[in-house]
Amino acid sequence: MKVGRWILLLLLAGCLGSYNRPIQLISFSGPSYPEAARQQKVEGFVIVRYDVTVDGVVQNVRVVAAEPPGIFDEAALATLRTWRYKAPILDGERRPVRNMESRVVFELGNSEQYDDF
Repeated sequence: MKVGRWILLLLLAGCLGSYNRPIQLISFSGPSYPEAARQQKVEGFVIVRYDVTVDGVVQNVRVVAAEPPGIFDEAALATLRTWRYKAPILDGERRPVRNMESRVVFELGNSEQYDDF
């Protein structure tokens, strides 16, 4: 009976050591629509690249592309800085993620639409 318990413990320990989980977005909000863009009825998007730490914090946020340029950049950057993730787990250990990309869409009447978190 004791041998059976040890085998079970060893099997469980092996399973836990190779546990994997993809990155998970756990907390986010949509951007604040810039008032000047709202008044002029301007719509657009910003593609943002960033890193995620093992603690799920977004860092090194930067604009990769924007249409129209310069109108929504600051709102998109501020939004991404508030997002939180569960870092991915590879072989039982949390790992940072580099160069993730998200597209933040700014549409009048729908400022919380996102493609490809």
